[in-house]
Amino acid sequence: MRPHVTLILERLTSMAAAFAAMLAFAAPAIAQASAKSEHAEATLLLERSAVTSDDPFLGALHLKLAAGWHVYWKNAGDSGLPPSAAWTNSPAVTVGEFRFPTPEAIPLATLMNYGYETEVTLPFEIKIAANVKSGDQITIGAKFDYLICADICIPEGVTLSTTLPVAAAPGTDDVASALIAATLSAIPVPLAGHATVQRSGDTFKVAAVDESLAQVVTSAKTLRFFPYGADVLNPAPQVVRFGPEGVSVEVKASPFANPGEVPVAGIIGIETTDGVRRGWEVPATPGAIPAGVADTTFSGAVAPETAPVMGVAELLVTLGFAFLGGLVLNLMPCVLPVLTIKAAGLVHTAHDPKQSRAHGIAYLAGVVVCFAAIGATLVALKAAGDTSAGLGFQLQYAWVTAIFALVMFAVGLNLLGVFEIGGSLMGVGGDLADRGGASGAFFTGLLAAFVGAPCVGPFMAPAIGVALTQPAPIVLAIFITIGIGLAAPFVLLSFTPAFAKVLPKPGKWMETFRQVLAFPMFLTTLWLLWVLAGQAGTDGVIAVIGGAIVLSFGIWLARRIGQRTLGRVFAAAIILGAFIVPALTTVTFKAEAAAVTPDSWSPERVAALRAEKKVIFVDFTARWCVTCQVNKSAMNDAAVQKTFADLGVVFLEADWTNKDSVIFEELKRHGAGGVPLYLVYPASGGEPKKFDGLLTAGMIQQAVREAAGSI
Repeated sequence: MRPHVTLILERLTSMAAAFAAMLAFAAPAIAQASAKSEHAEATLLLERSAVTSDDPFLGALHLKLAAGWHVYWKNAGDSGLPPSAAWTNSPAVTVGEFRFPTPEAIPLATLMNYGYETEVTLPFEIKIAANVKSGDQITIGAKFDYLICADICIPEGVTLSTTLPVAAAPGTDDVASALIAATLSAIPVPLAGHATVQRSGDTFKVAAVDESLAQVVTSAKTLRFFPYGADVLNPAPQVVRFGPEGVSVEVKASPFANPGEVPVAGIIGIETTDGVRRGWEVPATPGAIPAGVADTTFSGAVAPETAPVMGVAELLVTLGFAFLGGLVLNLMPCVLPVLTIKAAGLVHTAHDPKQSRAHGIAYLAGVVVCFAAIGATLVALKAAGDTSAGLGFQLQYAWVTAIFALVMFAVGLNLLGVFEIGGSLMGVGGDLADRGGASGAFFTGLLAAFVGAPCVGPFMAPAIGVALTQPAPIVLAIFITIGIGLAAPFVLLSFTPAFAKVLPKPGKWMETFRQVLAFPMFLTTLWLLWVLAGQAGTDGVIAVIGGAIVLSFGIWLARRIGQRTLGRVFAAAIILGAFIVPALTTVTFKAEAAAVTPDSWSPERVAALRAEKKVIFVDFTARWCVTCQVNKSAMNDAAVQKTFADLGVVFLEADWTNKDSVIFEELKRHGAGGVPLYLVYPASGGEPKKFDGLLTAGMIQQAVREAAGSI
């Protein structure tokens, strides 16, 4: 019981000190030296209002940070610099180093930084010389420099100084004393026991034997090992276990770690459920991991942070954007080829109201089923830990692109009349454009939704961006609403008898029209092969072309052998193999990697250019996004290129053709769930201007001129 009593007393003391500090700040107490920089307010805190000879006490630099900004720990992590001081004290004053409280992990894309948000107090020791005399004055001051960061990093600094009298007895500054005392409980303490580290390949397992540490883990919300040096790969996940004797943390060795069994030093930092931060210094030397530190896996350290669930009003607004996004999706280039099939179906059924309504409902069902399946798959991927899945994920897999290219090729052959898709051939569905019934309309809806889903048009980006942060029912509701928006125009026309009066009557012309529609399908196949070339290289494309030849042979064989059962089974096996073999083959192919150029996007590249006050145009694109490719013509326009050159605009491209968690996190940070997205960063700083739909050359020119301040 004794350690528990001690722990409770420590918490009560910490809480009382923090409460006293808040009360002291609220009152007009003794003023300390303070100054404001652009994003922080810095205050020099001293426990003394008067000093004596040979007097040791504490001072501190207190930084109150603007919302969204942070400063760094003594090891900043993957980037950043810790605060520093250039002292200008009286000769009688000796000042020690900053004592850094336990930091928090601050992830940024693929980087992991260590530091402090909101505010931080950095104590340091002060010693007054023994030769000072009562009545003297001593000065304590410094130029404090710190790197403060949000989306960008800005070096800032303030000069603070205060003068104190030398007296017969020390005087106390209650405000400063309370604030310094409140942060002392977060200063890492030495282990009561010992620490060891064991290496296995590129993994370090660090063990800290300390009974008090083991007890605090049971009330911890987060636990992390913060290394002092570059031995540990900062962004890698950490596996934490604990037992009655202490804690073990499994971390990845960085490329800078020395080979073999080497010491690893740092701190184990804990944030308890009541928000208290504590730390233990861990100087781990090579040795075995004690059994008593790895009994139980600690889940709090890996529990994902979840966005708050939206309220009813916010949900209704988001669903409204989702519906509008689906509606506008009908105008996107990626959907138009499939919609021509549906247009032919409308012409055929418009003069039969009952059949027209049935086709409209079937088309709606196909669209909604596809979008619901996409939403459910995204939910499942995220539940399985894939945090980089976003809209268009289905075409980020080469084998899916390969299968879809063959499907579109088969649809084109069907429209040309090479074969009829019926129940006797693979059970794929009815005739897509002829009189095959509602099954064809359903299949057309599936195709329209599948090929349209990767395109993010106006209104859809905010809906998708929000959806990816919400619970499964809301995700599904948003995706289903997008599907309803996409299907709405055709459903409305299907239920409008007056529409039949303006359409030509069915006749022989429809057969010609149907055959004409085959060629947009072949063009779609060509586009998918181009996407595949960027994913699996030329070998992947050749595999799909081979599959198309086998598919054609299977169809020819099926027509030649007629109704003979054995022959039909053989033909069906060939056709099935035409889809399966290329899909499996493309999994083994790797894309032909393009050389990385200075114009490739990265968060670091953007940060560096912003520091140079450059205008930046960022194109978030993918080969499988047709809207993205249509917009290339606007970006490559001669007038746009001249404007870029005249204004010194840096043009960056973030290619999301293959899965990339860094790009996905950046899309999500800007409220987008997919591509296209375009960001124009102004030279003067501040948030970028965003576009997420079809672009024109004029839109781009106006945006970059505004960003350059030329209009």
